[in-house]
Amino acid sequence: MAADIPIATQQSQEITLNRDGEGEPGVVPNMQITNEEVDCLNLTTGRDNKCWDELQLTTWVHNWIEGHTCYESEGFSSCFLRQVGWPELDCTGIKIPSCTPPPVKPNQDAHVWYVAYNIYAINQYFGSWYLAVGGALSLASLNVEEIVQLLNPPDNTNLIVSDILIALTGLFAVAPGLGLNIGNLLDKAVTKATETQKSLRTGLQFVEDAITGFPTIGRYLFPIDTPASSLIQIASLKTQLGGLIGEVQSNLNQTLVSIMANPAEFLAFASQGNFTAACPSLPDQQHYLLYAFNTYVVSACLVGNNIRGTIARDTNVQHLATNGSQHALNAGFADLAKSCEGYSAQNVCDEWWFSGHYGATFGLDHFSHAERSFHDVLETLFTKYTTGQLLFDNAYACGLNGNGSQEGSGNRHVAVTVSPAGVNTQCLSQLEIVSWDMGCTGVRDKECEFEEVEAQGMFLKSCGSGSFFSVMDEPRWCVPRGYLGPLVNQRGDRLVRDGGG
Repeated sequence: MAADIPIATQQSQEITLNRDGEGEPGVVPNMQITNEEVDCLNLTTGRDNKCWDELQLTTWVHNWIEGHTCYESEGFSSCFLRQVGWPELDCTGIKIPSCTPPPVKPNQDAHVWYVAYNIYAINQYFGSWYLAVGGALSLASLNVEEIVQLLNPPDNTNLIVSDILIALTGLFAVAPGLGLNIGNLLDKAVTKATETQKSLRTGLQFVEDAITGFPTIGRYLFPIDTPASSLIQIASLKTQLGGLIGEVQSNLNQTLVSIMANPAEFLAFASQGNFTAACPSLPDQQHYLLYAFNTYVVSACLVGNNIRGTIARDTNVQHLATNGSQHALNAGFADLAKSCEGYSAQNVCDEWWFSGHYGATFGLDHFSHAERSFHDVLETLFTKYTTGQLLFDNAYACGLNGNGSQEGSGNRHVAVTVSPAGVNTQCLSQLEIVSWDMGCTGVRDKECEFEEVEAQGMFLKSCGSGSFFSVMDEPRWCVPRGYLGPLVNQRGDRLVRDGGG
């Protein structure tokens, strides 16, 4: 039997297995729910995910394969359904009308029925995913248009085709801590999923679980070896989205065809036990499906505009504003208690977003126009298109894991990492994160802006004298609008938050 079922060719794939990552940004953790009232041998009592293990169906499938012979080139699902009495069901690919739930026959053997139902449920899962991706085309086009209008990147800003395809799958649209109202994120638990989040991402965990056990399943979903290294310019992305989404749908169908034909890949899904209680599906809300895509486009636009993300480690700017600290003598910093007395619904205050995961404050800095304010931009981005966790936390985690360099066009490949904790896509955000130099001791030290890169041209340059009526003509020193280094707390320095622009 085994020789008669086509086994997918092992292909090289840039997927890494590790044992770490629990609670990290970009990791979707696993979950299992059972119902103790179901008798797995009695189908009239209902279905439950525990039944796959209770009935030892993985072993049962292996034994069934050894005892049966399939037609030449016949895949597992067709062979099984034909031989157990449901030859009319065609589940070999995304064929929603022809792949229906197997009816329960009199004296139905529970083992046979559960395996057949898993074939149907896995097929329907990919079918709903396929339809959701196709249905998201118009919204994706609108999002691209709105994001480009908001951030106004150069038309020749490049995007990597393979990374767009990965982002458009929507598999990574839900990050730890995201509830149903993504727009109302405060410091939600990044390491603990809420019950709402669990129900939302039920349909997303199954692929990551399967890939963890059988990594080559991802060879179509993560098309890193496609003409992938080719680039698309942001100006033409909207017009090419239809073709890209069509390619994602084709990848989903190829993945399903392989799963239905290959018993090892089928068991990588079915043996989780997640497909025996009900037919799972992706979230209905299509904007969740596009959050990964939006994040990639937003971050690429920021990079194209010479905008970097900044981090002030071990800093909660709202606490800094309200804990009685003495701030630099300047209206911008001296009034932090007013501008940062609390966080907005998007976890933003003034120019900054606070990360509960890292206990750090992030912001944006335009290296060509350091005086630019990003408060309204952050509010809009986190209300409509992405989240702070996806944009900032994931980009920072990417850099910490050694993926911080951006080569050639300014892009870095999205690195897909699979572990028992989940699928991790920390490099989905293309944003480069630089750290405010906390060793900066005074305005004479004009090269201490960032730890990783040279100071901007106007950092700590003179921004003119103090008041016309001052007895002492005290100088003022320029810093970027979102500066959050140690000079903020050195009251003797007069800082101007306009970057000298």
